[in-house]
Amino acid sequence: MVLPLRGKVESARAYWAFITPAFLLYLLVFAFPIVLSVILSLSNYNGGKMFGGEPWTIVGFQQFQKLFVDPNFWLALKNNIYIVLISVFGQIPLGFLLAYLIYRKIVRWGEGWQAILYVPAIISVIVLGIMWKMIFASNGLLADMMNSIHHTTFLAGLNHILQVSGGFNITDDFVRQLIAISDPHAVGAFENPVNDLKDLIVSGGYTAQNLDVFRTDMLNLLSPKWTPEFMSQQDVAMIPILFVTLWCWTGMYLILFHANMQKIDNQIIEAARIDGASEMQVLRNVVVPNLSGVIANAAILCIAGSLNTFALIWAMTEGGPMNVTQVLAIYMYQKAFIGAPDFPLANAISLAIVAFSFILIGITLIIEKRFGGRDQ
Repeated sequence: MVLPLRGKVESARAYWAFITPAFLLYLLVFAFPIVLSVILSLSNYNGGKMFGGEPWTIVGFQQFQKLFVDPNFWLALKNNIYIVLISVFGQIPLGFLLAYLIYRKIVRWGEGWQAILYVPAIISVIVLGIMWKMIFASNGLLADMMNSIHHTTFLAGLNHILQVSGGFNITDDFVRQLIAISDPHAVGAFENPVNDLKDLIVSGGYTAQNLDVFRTDMLNLLSPKWTPEFMSQQDVAMIPILFVTLWCWTGMYLILFHANMQKIDNQIIEAARIDGASEMQVLRNVVVPNLSGVIANAAILCIAGSLNTFALIWAMTEGGPMNVTQVLAIYMYQKAFIGAPDFPLANAISLAIVAFSFILIGITLIIEKRFGGRDQ
């Protein structure tokens, strides 16, 4: 009996000898910051005596009370919910559908499409944010494209007016038609648009011989100007960010789903097709049930990534005008490192992020357990 007992003791010693360094490292890197964050969120810490502050004490849930009455917190939470929704119900279904099209060889050059769609996921988020910021800028690519359309439409309307008027007759009716196709903001610069614009055209000395000059001047003066500045409004400011979020990481889930689809036994799918199952029935009754666990894991990754969104939004907007594009991570950063730091409130925000993520992940696991199938 002594030898077996001695063997168990030595096995236990060996086990703890191997596990203790990793466990201590875990406590130092993960557990200690979490405990410290909880303590700070319940305190009134403002630097302590070391940094010239007052001694700090535990004050309870005052920071959370302050947090929940701050409208910026609810705005940041709402923006985070938008990102979670576009990620879970945008990236995952789109990535799954694209993966299925490639897996079933419904589209040609599947490997090429995988490479193209995955490229955004491997490029630095800061680079992507700056690139899209330039595209959505008031003088960026999107504005140039929209203004080109507006210019073409305006010139077509101007040429029609010139033809109808029989050439180049500066009449009140001609000016009224010109105003009708013009940018309201440009026409609004005139106190009396019909008379003032007519006088301006006449004083310019335009004639039928220099119509090209007239067209150019009217284009510069009266053509509708498109600018993305409206995207700074609270109701639509998140649209560019949601679009870029969908574009950026859909390819990652495409790769994830396609890799797991290849684990499905092709004989099952072929048998279903022989029995008369349509492509949609194969997708719904064979592929989706076999990948339910993968879909749940992808949803958890989406939720974690959505609540951790910082670099992309910061690079695109730097918080946005009046913080309309602010999310919880940026809100926490501003409280902790911009202006007078409020570390207790920042830690309360971080715990709110953790709690929100646990709630969403718990809902995901419940749904997967209730409606999920089986994994291969």
